This record gives sequence, structure tokens and C-alpha cells, in this order.
Amino acid sequence: MNKRTTGRTRLIVLSTVAGVALGATPAVAASAETTTDPVPRNVIVLISDGGGYNQFDAARLYENGTSYQQVEVAPNSGTATKIPGTKSEVYDDFPVQIAQSHYSAGGRAAYTPEQAWGDFSWVASGATDSAAAGTALGTGVKTTNGTLGFAPDGTRLLTVGEQAMEVGKKVGLVTSVPFNHATPAGFIAHNKSRNDYHGLATEMIDSGVDVLIGGGHPNYTDAGTSRASHFGAGSWISQADFTRVTQGQTPFSYIESKADFERVADGQNVPDKLFGLARVAETFQYNRPGLANSTVLPFTDAANADVPSLATSAKAALNVLEKDEDGFFLMVESGAVDWAGHANQTTRIVEEQLSFNDSVDAVTDWVENNSSWDETLVIVTADHETGYLAGPGAGTEKGWTALTGTAGQLPNVSWHSGGHTNALVPLYAKGAGAEVLTARATSWDFVRGAYLDNTDLGKTIFDALGHADAEGDAVGVEASVPLPAHAGQLSLALPDIDGPVTFAGDASAQRAELPEVVVNDSRNEAQAQGRGWTLSGSASAFVAGNRSFGADNLSWTPKVVRTAAGAAAGGTATLDKPATLADAGRVERVGETVVAADLALTIPATVESGRYGSEITLTLFAKD
Repeated sequence: MNKRTTGRTRLIVLSTVAGVALGATPAVAASAETTTDPVPRNVIVLISDGGGYNQFDAARLYENGTSYQQVEVAPNSGTATKIPGTKSEVYDDFPVQIAQSHYSAGGRAAYTPEQAWGDFSWVASGATDSAAAGTALGTGVKTTNGTLGFAPDGTRLLTVGEQAMEVGKKVGLVTSVPFNHATPAGFIAHNKSRNDYHGLATEMIDSGVDVLIGGGHPNYTDAGTSRASHFGAGSWISQADFTRVTQGQTPFSYIESKADFERVADGQNVPDKLFGLARVAETFQYNRPGLANSTVLPFTDAANADVPSLATSAKAALNVLEKDEDGFFLMVESGAVDWAGHANQTTRIVEEQLSFNDSVDAVTDWVENNSSWDETLVIVTADHETGYLAGPGAGTEKGWTALTGTAGQLPNVSWHSGGHTNALVPLYAKGAGAEVLTARATSWDFVRGAYLDNTDLGKTIFDALGHADAEGDAVGVEASVPLPAHAGQLSLALPDIDGPVTFAGDASAQRAELPEVVVNDSRNEAQAQGRGWTLSGSASAFVAGNRSFGADNLSWTPKVVRTAAGAAAGGTATLDKPATLADAGRVERVGETVVAADLALTIPATVESGRYGSEITLTLFAKD
């Protein structure tokens, strides 16, 4: 029988000349407590499409001259230095601040911290696209790039938009790019090809959602000027669907002018359902004239005048959605952060991220003035990173450098890709049920800390929405499987033996076996913080009354009896100072490891005969 320890214990070993006692000190142990979190009435998700940590900080630097989450990581060694940060955005004070992985079912299909921070080029290939990322966020299931609403095997997936409507909530989808682009579509639509924009438009219009807002107007250019209707190749909506929504042939009230958006945002003539198609061909502001001016200050180029801001669009959506006493689900996307990232356009990445921040401000103001944090969950995140934005001089030789800059000036940056990357993105949350996201963040990145996967966000939203009431003679039942607050523990078990372990030999040298001890590590990655453990030991002097000799005469040769994941034995060493019995890294730490050791005692010639005793203390600790 083994004895679990939570403090120091002793196991005594004796011989006719000498004896040893063994004690143990375990590392952190945690109970498997469970959490019960409030269920939100409203769920609002705000997505900076393509916005990684550095896109968020580029806007902070321009607006305030300060950054919040900058790091410097040395190449090869992975040594990370966190730059002291300054809070400047409303979400910087959100209680949940974690990271998110977002790989798709294809490509790399994984995120590995050692590779992400050990090889500068690793994150730059095999990344998700917005369709796969939107599907993961909107269904809780990963799929292949280019696919919306279907699993890799072709199974049609339930979206959170559909579930929200099923339980009686209103649903709104708002974006600053075409209304049927991949991210908003991921929360409601199903299509084997994200590029079937006419098909997506039809499905979204007929889906039953209450608010659709975005670009993609067939009668306007990127500059917001009138043009002949365009319904051909590259258009976002068919002529038939455009006619339907503009001529009152759908349940939506249709608006398109900036003034119309502002009136609804101000609470005037708020309809039950709203289709808002801004007067631009694609993006609210990103594609406006001056796109080649990548070194001018943000907002130097004149804005499209008759186009609402993303914040105004969010306010309009909220006024429509709040009319339902059962609550709502709303997704707001700053879609052109991604477009600017693809173009490595620093000026407009700042503009688009600032527009996103304004929309977050508008949402939090609505929560505090029209709802409360007790009934509304707000999540701020991204679907992936675009452009591989880094600090000046970053690259294979220097590694990852920090963005720098002063208020009112473009930040000092470097770009390393024209596509998406596998780099983790930030996630901030506040409100009813936000703690569930922390509980789901069971993985650990040694630079960004605890992280969850994008599918965890979709699962969390589904759980927040719950289920519809049973119909007819049916009786609805619901079982909640709680998330553990602490998923495991790191513990040390010593053998329960009677009396000391005795040495055998002669007056000059004796040997014994250290009994098997068991290390069990059931912690998740976030608990372990990506670190392994070390089991070490040291011995006290050998004493028999007033006679003694030093522990430098005792040595051990450790051995791993069995290990679940590859923990390694320490080397032969004397025990007058701490010596390693076993060691495990981030990967090798998991599961049960059984270790023992051969003990060798050299008896000095000057030692008198007698029955000597000593104590070996084992210490199990999580690595720093």
C-alpha cells in the first residue's frame, strides 16, 4: 500500500554500521472542485478578424503611445521577456484575459508552443482561413479551410445562431466587410465553399436572423460613389436577393445611408428586423482611395462620407436585438483588420483596429446603461492573426522583438507574411459566465500563458444558450456536466513500510535499495504552466549517539522503473546536497512515474562501530 503525502515524512534505513531515513516533500496539489457559473441572457462576441496581439498593440501605440502585451523572445533559446504594459482599452480591465489557438482541421492542425517560439518561420505556414475559423467559433467544431458549417466528413453542423433562434433569442451579425463574408457566415450559414457568396447571401437572408449589417452593395464603389448595378462575377449579392431585401419582400426593414444607420442607433424608428447594406462595394473604409499610402498617418485619406462606423452599426443592432425579452446573440466583426494585414498596410491596420475598439466601447456602454454584467457576456477576440506583424528587426536572427512607438505616429513594426499565421491571438471576456472561458483554458504557452482553442468558444456559447422548451407531450430534460476548476494535481507517494531500510555489506562499503516512490502528475497544461517537475533528495549526517560521519559518503544511482510519458532518471551523485532522482519536462511530466535508486555507502576508516542513522528527504517540485 502506498502512502500519499502532503508534508514531510521519513522512511528509515539502517545497517549494523549505518542507517538512513527517507522523507518526502510534495509539490502543489489541487482538489477537483467544480464551478457553477451564471447563465447569460445576452451573448456578444466582437472579433478583430486577423487581429493578433501586435495588431491590438499597434492601435494602442498610435492612440496612447503605450503597449499592453508586448514580448521579446530570443531565437532558438525561447527566452521570453515581457515588456511592462499599460492598460488603455476598456477590455484591458476585463477579468478574463487568455489566449486562443485557431488551427483548422487541415494544414498544421495543431499549435505547439516549442515550435511556435523555437522557429521564427513555423507559424507562417499551414494556418486556418476565416471560413474554418468562423466555423470553429460558430459551431465548436473544426473543419477544413474554405468550408462553412460542415465538418470535414460533410456532416452539417448546428450553428450558435441557429441554436439562439431555437431557444427564442434574437440574432445579429454585423461586419465592416461584405455582410456574407466568412466570419459572419460561420455563425449561421452552411456552404462547402466560402466563395459561393450569392448562395451564402440567400441562406443568410432566409436564415431567420434579426440583424444583418455589412458592405457588399452592388450600386456603389469602394469609394462610396454611385455606379451601375453590379451582379456579375465578384459581386456579393444576386439581383434577385437585392430586389427582395430592398423592395420589402423579406421580413427585414432595409437601410443603406449613414443617416438611416444613425437614426436606428439613436433609437429612432427601430424595426423588429434590420438589413443594413452600407453604401460601399466591399469594406466600410479600408478600400477607400489612398490605399497605397501605407506610410501616412491614419485618417489622412478622406473617409467615405456616407458610410456608418462599426460602432454605429453595433448600436443599431443592439437597439433591434434588445427588443426581445428572451435576450440575444450578437457578433460584431472588424473584418478589414485582416485585409490590411494581407496587404501589410500599417496605416490602415491602425485605423481598422481603432474602429474595432470603438465598437467594443459602444457595446460595453450599452451593457452598463441598458443591461448589466450580471446578464450579459461580452467576449473580445480574433479569429486568427494576419500578416505576421512583429517589432522592428524581428526575424530569424533577432527573434521576436517588441513594437514601439509614440502617440500620434505610426508604430515601429515589421511584417513577415502576406497571409494568415498560427500565432495565438488574445481573448478578453467579462460578464455572466465569463469564468467558464478561464476554466476551458487548460493549455499553456510559455510566452502568452493559458490558452483555449477556438472550438472552446463555440462550445461555451452553446452552453450559455441552453435548449428550447419541449413541445407537445414531450418532457424536456437537461444534464449539466460541470467543468472542473482544477483538473488535476502533482503528487508524491511513498511506500508504507515497517521500520528502516537496512544496508548490507562490510565495514568499508555497504549497499541498499531505495524503495520505489511514485510521482503522479494529472495537472492540465495551464495548471502546470507548460513546465515539468523535478524529484530530488538529500541526506543528513549519519549519527550514532555522539558519533557521526558525513552524508558525502552516501550516493545513489537513480532508475526509472516505469514512466507513462518518458521521465528520466537523475545521475549518480552523493547526497550531502540535493541531487536529482528523476526529472520530467512539459511533455514527459504527464501520468505516473515510478522511480527507485541503488544506494551505496562508503564508510570512512576512522568511523567507530555502531548503529548509525540518517534521513533522506525527497522533494518533488514543479519547475520554475
